[in-house]
Amino acid sequence: MRYWKGSIALSSTRDLPLLRQVLHSGFITHNQLFELLRLDYCVSSHNAFSNRVLRLVKHGLLIRHAAPFINREAVYSISETGASELVSKGEYYARIDHLRSGNGRSQVKHSLDLNEIHLALKRTGTLVYWTPETEIRSRNDLTADGYWKYYDAIVVVHLAGQDCKFALEYERTPKAARQYQTVLQRVELETQIKHFLYLVPNYDLLGFVADKLRNCKRAVYFGLLRDFLQQTLGVPVKRNGSPASVTLASVLTQGNDTQRTATLFPGIAV
Repeated sequence: MRYWKGSIALSSTRDLPLLRQVLHSGFITHNQLFELLRLDYCVSSHNAFSNRVLRLVKHGLLIRHAAPFINREAVYSISETGASELVSKGEYYARIDHLRSGNGRSQVKHSLDLNEIHLALKRTGTLVYWTPETEIRSRNDLTADGYWKYYDAIVVVHLAGQDCKFALEYERTPKAARQYQTVLQRVELETQIKHFLYLVPNYDLLGFVADKLRNCKRAVYFGLLRDFLQQTLGVPVKRNGSPASVTLASVLTQGNDTQRTATLFPGIAV
């Protein structure tokens, strides 16, 4: 098959998974993108991967951002052309305008930290499925079977012989106090999710968010980002309205098959 000069032929096994990952991440560093694709067995050679990314940037499918505050590492987002190409291939996507404008540096950092959470889970080998915000928005906006909230991700992990599902929110900066009342109401209305996890960067913000959601009738758990990146499902979390600390693993398994949980994660108190 012949192609017009300047056009690009996209590989379904190399280019499309790469573009799809950037779309789902919003913003992503070069190394995060490589690592996520490596864990999905989509790439192996770092040089070949770098050449492929450069090719996609040159053809306008990816946008390379100058982000000197990210250790001088390249940061990418999907272009309108790249998103359109994925949609034509059947990708679920409802445009998120704030990924391109809006909060600028803060939004970039939010996306990159969320990628680190995603990577930490994938490295445990327990991650069954990660539903990104792009898919959640598509489902919420375009179907009658959506969730009550635009979560940062819906996560399914396999733990203690069962698949465990939870909604993940990464609260890097505080919302206006009045917004948490809406969050509380939407969490209480949620019927498709049993567990809710908020990760935050420091204790002050943890206390602030936990206080705003203390009266929620559903169990919402709070933990620190740095602890999660080190301990993943063994991270200590606190429930709204309770000073007690438990592990996320014990929350998700609800005490079922605790011996298997301890085997999977030595050192986790279940």
